[in-house]
Amino acid sequence: MNKKISLGLALAIVFLAIALTVTITMTVAMHTYNNLIKDVSDRAGMYSSISEVDDIVRENYMGELNENLLNSLTVEGYVNGIGDRYSYYMDAEAYSTYRQTEKGEKRGIGIIAVYDNKNNNIFVSEVSKDSPADLQGISKGDVITEVDGEKVSASNYSKLIDNLDGDRLAEVKVTFTHDDTSKTISVSKGYSAQTVYYSVKNDNVGYIKITAFYGTTAAQLEKAIDNMTDKGVSSLIIDLRNNSDGNIEFAAECLDIIVPIATEGTGALATAVDADGETIRTYTSDADSKAFTTYILVNMNTAGAAELFACDLRDFGMATLVGTTTAGNGTMQEIFELSNGGAVILTTAKILPYKSGNYNGTGLTPDTVVDMTVEENERLEILSESEDTQYQKAMELISK
Repeated sequence: MNKKISLGLALAIVFLAIALTVTITMTVAMHTYNNLIKDVSDRAGMYSSISEVDDIVRENYMGELNENLLNSLTVEGYVNGIGDRYSYYMDAEAYSTYRQTEKGEKRGIGIIAVYDNKNNNIFVSEVSKDSPADLQGISKGDVITEVDGEKVSASNYSKLIDNLDGDRLAEVKVTFTHDDTSKTISVSKGYSAQTVYYSVKNDNVGYIKITAFYGTTAAQLEKAIDNMTDKGVSSLIIDLRNNSDGNIEFAAECLDIIVPIATEGTGALATAVDADGETIRTYTSDADSKAFTTYILVNMNTAGAAELFACDLRDFGMATLVGTTTAGNGTMQEIFELSNGGAVILTTAKILPYKSGNYNGTGLTPDTVVDMTVEENERLEILSESEDTQYQKAMELISK
């Protein structure tokens, strides 16, 4: 039997619903308003402090202000104040260099240079193929003793390496020793960066060293793997030690060359999740798997894109990690261009790899831990294969 309610009761229910809706709406609005007021108050306090200092300086400073420098350093200080080691400001010149580097364009002579504190010289640990240095006869293992007539020393080696790698001059004069013979040459700057170096060891083991993940890295890696396949290589050692440059997108491009389609875990090679837990970007794969037994060398300076690369290959069951715990940068940075020609690199999301959890702040623990002394880590690029205990361990595992 249907029951009817009185008109009065019906009206009471309607008014109660309206009152409840208004209450909820006002509560949410007040919460939002209070947060907004707090944010406005914080901003006002910050602007007030900057304005106060600016007034004091302009009224009392005896020198002449460099407005461009002042503005640039103010912006830099703000970003540094965030307290995030991976967020930073670049002025217009630095940002221009950054963009070229990300695309794989370098302005140096084409070598990886490391200071050898035992012999007080600059050791050439790698030479990019067809780079100015390569074309002028500088080879891996050579030592540089002078740059532009200035002898290498403990006090100036950093500046001299910058001169070899930077863009201050179109040409640089280099004195180096090759096969016990000293030569002095003039080397021009500017080349397409090589970030993948490879060779075959013991006839069937491929060694691939990736120094960064730039726009040109995937093509170079694919060429290296094709070369290994043609030579009948069955096992790979991929060296990611001291690799902390590049971005997630380019690392995903490199993974896509090796791994099959991502169907488990997150269903993606990488998923970028913002502070609210919302997915803002995914990186997928569509390639066939490469049949190699792979060991990846990592250390405390393996960071960012290199960590994702190592983590995903292990998640796919295609690689074993050898070395020491990695740096622990499991975040994504985005570029925000500014009106002054500079840019802010800002951490905007954390990265979830294929199956593993986020490794930000903890790093990746290798499957086989092989510690190195501080001195060995500092001289990693100079160590011979017989002195490199992590490399030797990977070779030992392959032989088993």
